[in-house]
Parts: sequence; C-alpha cells; structure tokens
Amino acid sequence: MNNRPPLVESLAAPVLTPGWANWFTQVFAGLPWNVGSNTVATLDFASIAAQSQAGLAVTIARARAGDAVQITPTVDVPGVVFTGVVTAPNTVTVYAKNFTAGAIDPAAQVYRIILLQK
Repeated sequence: MNNRPPLVESLAAPVLTPGWANWFTQVFAGLPWNVGSNTVATLDFASIAAQSQAGLAVTIARARAGDAVQITPTVDVPGVVFTGVVTAPNTVTVYAKNFTAGAIDPAAQVYRIILLQK
C-alpha cells in the first residue's frame, strides 16, 4: 500500500488526478467517504510563534461539520504541520501548527484542500 500522498503532482488544477485518486482509494479503502470538494487556495500565514498555531479561513461551498479535511501544501515547511477543520458551514479553517522552539514565517504558497464527506 502506498500511504504517502503524491506530493509531486501539480496543484494548479482543482481536479482529482489519477495519483490522488489512487492514494485516497488505498488509504480510505472500505470507508464510506466521497470527495465532496477539491479546492486550491493561496494562503499567506503571518509569523507563527514557537509552540503555537495560526489559522486562516477559506470559503468552500458545501463544507459541513463532520467532513474530513486533507491539507497539502505545495512546499514542505520544516517544523510546521498543516491541518484543516470545517469551522462553519461553507468554511474551512487551515491551521499551521509550529512545533519548534522558534518562530516560523511560512512563505505564501498554494494549498490543496480536499473535503471527504460521508
């Protein structure tokens, strides 16, 4: 099983490419999830203090409480983990969590945001 997402694929087009489709099939096999939305957004987080987090809201139609959110940045940011949560109807908040001992200011970049819905 390949449980590593295909990060080398382009994030330019908001389509589920064969590599991503294969990854979701393998990782979520047997679960009743459907891709509810596949969106790309450019986000620019401000400096994140050590052992802290910052969040930016993204409007995504049909996002609803209980959806699973997958966040994939274009470029890895050492020391920072990106997660997403549906925080209101049609709104996903992307969190950048800094687990290091120093502040980190991630550069603006494109993120793929995929909603999985039951």
